[in-house]
Amino acid sequence: AADEDDGGGSSGEANVEAEEWDEFFACPLSVRFTQDKIHPFFYRRGPIVNVLPKIRPVLRTPNADSSDQAVVELVPPFNPIHCLRKGEELWSLDNRRLYALQLAAMEQWPQRCRIRILVRDRLPRHKFKSQYRKFNTTSEGRSISVCARYQQFDTWNWFERAVEIEWYNFSQRLGTLLSIFEVGPVIGALLFRTGLTGFSSRIPLVVGFVLTFAVDFFRQKVTIIERKLCEMHVHAVLDGEVQPSSPCWQRMKRAVQRVTGGEDDPSCGPMSAPQLTVTMALALLLVLPYILGAATERIQSSLLSCWMGIASVLAFQLVSTVRAARSA
Repeated sequence: AADEDDGGGSSGEANVEAEEWDEFFACPLSVRFTQDKIHPFFYRRGPIVNVLPKIRPVLRTPNADSSDQAVVELVPPFNPIHCLRKGEELWSLDNRRLYALQLAAMEQWPQRCRIRILVRDRLPRHKFKSQYRKFNTTSEGRSISVCARYQQFDTWNWFERAVEIEWYNFSQRLGTLLSIFEVGPVIGALLFRTGLTGFSSRIPLVVGFVLTFAVDFFRQKVTIIERKLCEMHVHAVLDGEVQPSSPCWQRMKRAVQRVTGGEDDPSCGPMSAPQLTVTMALALLLVLPYILGAATERIQSSLLSCWMGIASVLAFQLVSTVRAARSA
């Protein structure tokens, strides 16, 4: 059964609701559905997807002396959604409106969003019978099906969608890193006779190329590691643990894009601590053959000492990442 919210409401009803419900700001992605199915149309506003362009994103920047991050406030053309608070969880009674707001929030990903909601700890008596039947979710409120009688339009889960976006971005970054380490040995082998490589033999180049190829093959066959890292990254974004890029880095990025002709991907934000740790550990592993193959023992000893120092720090971070993944 679909819920009865129509995306509107009279001003008199809105005044009554304002007296009975507390007003808060919350991220729409942290609010849960109370149903398994919704109808793809609002009663008075037509298809839900047609309402999305009318949801206005407004950037709210914090004060100069505040440590808070900038947040995008989503201003919909309908009244705020009503939620019940159970502990730290928020459960929406207006599932179609929440679906529209989550779609709009994912268009801003990974920028954090907020919406205005009306909250109560218990249902009002005059709405208990009509609203209580909405609590029929079997997915803990994390997903919902958009369907009309015999036709299925969509199965929505914002978390799965966010993981897909971050998985693609993270895979692109790892692919670029591995491509560099695959092309590097080939160029080094071509320049070996010139003496510019600094190696006494081609063995480090061959070992480095084979190691990179093996890592790339393993990455493509065992995808669960990348997915788990992306799930942890999505949680970190939602918890505000992923800081936006610094203005200096953004200027450098735009300068590189102007030279290369690339385009900025708004969904490709900074990496979280688990992703950054694994990326650095991978780069450290791939550079090891070249350190061990240094021509002189003095250079090899200095580079190996630096490598061991960085590796010890990353090992600690990797252990923390694995523990966090197991507890998640």
